[in-house]
Amino acid sequence: MGHAFRRLVRAPAFSLTVLLTLGLAIGANALIFSVVNAVLLKPLPYADPDRLVGVWHTAPGLQVDALNQSPTTYFTYRDAGVFQDIGMWRNDAVSVTGRGEPEQVSILSVSDGTLPILGIRPALGRVFTPDDDAPGSADSVVLTHGYWMRVFNGRSDAVGQSLVIDGAPHEIIGVLPEGTRFLRGNPQLVLPFRFDRSEVYVGNFSYAALARLKPGGSIVQASADIARLIPGIPDRFPMAPGFTRAMFDDVKLGPNVRPLAQDVVGDIGNILWVLLATVAVVLLVACANIANLFLVRAEGRQQELAVRTALGASRTSVIGELLSEAWLLSLASGVLGLGLAFGGIRLLVALNPARLPRLDEIAIDPIVLLFTLGAAATSGLLFGLLPVIKYANPRLSMALKEGARGSSDGPERHRARNTLVVAQVAFTLVLLVASGLMVRTLLAMRDVSPGFTDPDRVLTMRISIPDAVIADPLAALDAHERIAARIRALPGVEVVGLSSAITLDGNHSSDPVWVEDQPLPEGQMAPLRRYRWISPDSFAAMGNRLIAGRDFTWDDIHARRPVAIISDGLAREFWGRPEAALGKRIRNSPRNQWREVVGVVGDERDDGVARPAPAVAYWPIAMNDFWDQDLFVSRYLSYAIRTPRVRGAGFLREVQQAVWDVNPNLPVARVAMLEEYYQQSLAETEFAVVILGIAAGVTLVLGLVGLYGLVAYTVAQRRREVGIRIALGAGAPSVQQMFVRQGASLAGLGLAVGLVVAFAVTRLMSALLFGVTAFDPLTYGAVVAALAAVTLAATWLPARRAARVDPADALRAE
Repeated sequence: MGHAFRRLVRAPAFSLTVLLTLGLAIGANALIFSVVNAVLLKPLPYADPDRLVGVWHTAPGLQVDALNQSPTTYFTYRDAGVFQDIGMWRNDAVSVTGRGEPEQVSILSVSDGTLPILGIRPALGRVFTPDDDAPGSADSVVLTHGYWMRVFNGRSDAVGQSLVIDGAPHEIIGVLPEGTRFLRGNPQLVLPFRFDRSEVYVGNFSYAALARLKPGGSIVQASADIARLIPGIPDRFPMAPGFTRAMFDDVKLGPNVRPLAQDVVGDIGNILWVLLATVAVVLLVACANIANLFLVRAEGRQQELAVRTALGASRTSVIGELLSEAWLLSLASGVLGLGLAFGGIRLLVALNPARLPRLDEIAIDPIVLLFTLGAAATSGLLFGLLPVIKYANPRLSMALKEGARGSSDGPERHRARNTLVVAQVAFTLVLLVASGLMVRTLLAMRDVSPGFTDPDRVLTMRISIPDAVIADPLAALDAHERIAARIRALPGVEVVGLSSAITLDGNHSSDPVWVEDQPLPEGQMAPLRRYRWISPDSFAAMGNRLIAGRDFTWDDIHARRPVAIISDGLAREFWGRPEAALGKRIRNSPRNQWREVVGVVGDERDDGVARPAPAVAYWPIAMNDFWDQDLFVSRYLSYAIRTPRVRGAGFLREVQQAVWDVNPNLPVARVAMLEEYYQQSLAETEFAVVILGIAAGVTLVLGLVGLYGLVAYTVAQRRREVGIRIALGAGAPSVQQMFVRQGASLAGLGLAVGLVVAFAVTRLMSALLFGVTAFDPLTYGAVVAALAAVTLAATWLPARRAARVDPADALRAE
C-alpha cells in the first residue's frame, strides 16, 4: 500500500484528476442519498413508527380517493376500539393578544389522544387529558418549545399562566420538548378540539386523523373493521341538515388506512428516487472515465509487471499492486465526497428548494456514512478491476513484443476502452433526455395561466376576526369592509379583494353543488366542488378575468342577495359554455335556497399549475340561509392587494396601521407576495430540473473527455503508422477521416444503446411530466442531434492533429 501511495504521489496530475472526478460524483450521491434516507427510508421520529397510520376514506360516489375524517367517524372508530387509539388534528391559526403587538400564530388543534399516540411527552407540565378535550371544559393550551422560548424566555413559571387566544384567556398547561415536530407542520401552539358528540352530525369531513395499530394488528385488519362500522354511522348520529341516509349510501364511503409516513412525505418520493438514480448514473460514468485512465496507466506498466512476474512475483501480489492504487484513490475520494455532501446539506437546508419534508432530519448519519463507504469501495472495485482482468497475468514475451519499438496498437487493446466510451455516451444521452423532458415540463408549466396575472404586484395577507374580538357577525363584516377601504386608500394601491383563500395557498374547502335545471335522482349525492367565499374586486385584485356576467357588489353582500359566481370549468361542465350559465341557479344543500349565477370567471389552478383547475363555486362573504346557519359571515379572510409598491419600504407597516386604525387587536398574518405561492408550485419541478441539469452536464463533460481521450490516445499510439501513411502519399483528409470514423462509430453505437435505455427509463418519469410525453420526439431529436454534434467535435479535434503529423518526426521518434 505504501508503494502504491508513493506511485500516486509521483503522478499528481493523474491522482488529482481521479480524486476530483470521483469525489464530486461520490459527494453528489452522498448528498442525494442523505435526503432519500431522511425523507423516505428513516423511520418517523416517534415511538414504534411502524404501527402509526393515517386514517382516511375513499368515496367512489364522489370520485375521491382520500377523504378526511369527520367527528362522527372519529367517535365511531374510537368507541369501537378499531385501533389502540385514534386522534384527529387540523392546522389552523389564531390571534394572540396581550403580549405586545397582536400577532397571529399557527396552531395545531388536536383531540386528547393525538399527542400520546405519537409518544410526545411534555418537557414541562402535561398534555391534554380527556377532561381537557371535553365540551365545556376550561380553555387550555400547550406551548411548543420555540414559542415558549420566544415569548416566555424559557421560564418554567410559564405553566399556569394565561395566554389570550382569539380574545379568550387560556391556561398554559404544558410545554412540548425541543425539536418536536408534528408531521409536516411546525405549529407554535396546541389546542384541544372539545367536540360535543351530542351536536355533531354525519358530514363535515374536514379533519385529518392518525392512529396507532393494536399490538400485532395490521392495516388490513383495521380497514376491515372500519368497512364493517361505516354503514352503521347514520344510525348513531343524525345526518347533516338537508342530507339523507340514501345520499350517505350513494357516497360509498370506504376505508383508506395507510402508513403515516405517506402523509408526511407526500408525492416528493417520486422525484427523490429519480434524482438518486440520476446521480448513480453520474457515478457510473465517472467510474468509466477513471477506468479508462487506469487502463492507459496499466498498459504503460506492462513490461514492469511482466518482469516482476518473471522474477517470481505471484499473481496475487500483481493484483494487489493494481487494486491498491484504485482503493487508495476511492477512499480519499470518499472522504472528499463526504465533505462536499456535508456542505451541500447545509446549503440544501438553508434554501429548502423543494419544501422538503423532514428537512431537519437530513444529516450525515451512520447510514449515510456506510452508503458513502460502500459507494467509494464499489467505485474502486469497478475501475480497478479492468486493469486486473487485462494485465494481472502478463505474458513476458507478449508484453515485450507489444512494448517493443515499432509495434502498433492492436484492436484487442482498445476493446475495453471502446466499451467504456460507448457506455459513457449511452448514459449521457439518457440523462440529457431526462433533463430535457423536465425542462420541457417546467416550460409547459410556466406557460399555463394559474388564474392570476402579475403575481409580483400582489401582496397577500390574512386577517381573522374571532367572536371574542367582535361578537356580532355583521360588525365583523363591517370591520373587514372598512379595513379593505383603508388599504385601498393607501398611495399606489390599485385594488383590494377579500377571499377565504388565495389561489395556490393550500387552503381548500369542498362541498356538493346542486344545479336547479339538472336534478339528480332521489338519494343521489351531488358532486363535490371547490368552495370559496369572496368580496367584490377579489378577481380584479388577483388578475383573473370575468368571462361572462358581473362581479359581486357590496350591495349584494349587505342585502345578502342569493347570488353566486362560478368558474369556467364548472359552467362548461353543466351548461356547455360560460354564457349559458348566467341566470341559472345552484345551491349548497337540498335544504338551502337557490342562488342565481351572476358571473363566470376564469379557471384557477388552485392545486398547482401542473394539475387540472378545479371547478369552483364562489359565494359572497355574507349570506342568509347557508348550511345550517340563518346568517353566515366569513370572519377569516385573505386579502389580495394589487400595487406596484409591494416591495416598497414601509408599505407593509402602512397596511398594518390601516388594520389597526379599524381595530388595534387584529394581527396581520401570512404576509406573502402572490409570486411566492406561484414559485412554490414550481419548486419541486425546478429542483428536479436543476439537479438533472447539473448531472447531465457533468456526465456530458465526462463522456466527451472519455471519447476525446480515447481518440487522442489512439492517435498517439499509431503515430508511427500515421507517419508512414502520410509518407506513402495518404492525404490529410483520409488520415483525419480514419480517426473520425472510429470515434463516430463508437458515438453512434452509444447513441443507439442510449436511445433504447432512455425509452425504458423515461417511462418511469411519466408521473413527473406535464405538457410533454415520456417519448417526446422533439426532446429526443434535439438531444440526439446535439450529442452527435459534440461527440463528433470531440473526435475531430485529435483527428485533425493526427492529420498534421510530420512523417520524418514520427519515424525519427520511433
